[in-house]
Amino acid sequence: MLSADALALLYCALAGAASAFSALAFYAASPHCRWPRLRRAGRLGRQLGLVAAATSLWLWMGQLGFATGFCVTLGGWMLTAMVLPYVAAWTRPDAEARR
Repeated sequence: MLSADALALLYCALAGAASAFSALAFYAASPHCRWPRLRRAGRLGRQLGLVAAATSLWLWMGQLGFATGFCVTLGGWMLTAMVLPYVAAWTRPDAEARR
């Protein structure tokens, strides 16, 4: 059985991963997605992104309370949403798809 600290760390890790996955799913559903494979899988992006965002919010709020959980969820989501286009530009998936 996990201790209370290990369980709290597990919840925080799951909440962070859910927030990042939510941003990735919304990026896949956007017309600005530069990864062809992700764009093809992006049809369910909005629905999956909403479920992952709600899960992240629920987990963070369970650990930190309402206001702090909401801020941490949005902060993690926005950080991931800002990094994804730069990672896509750095990997140049469109150039490799043309070859």
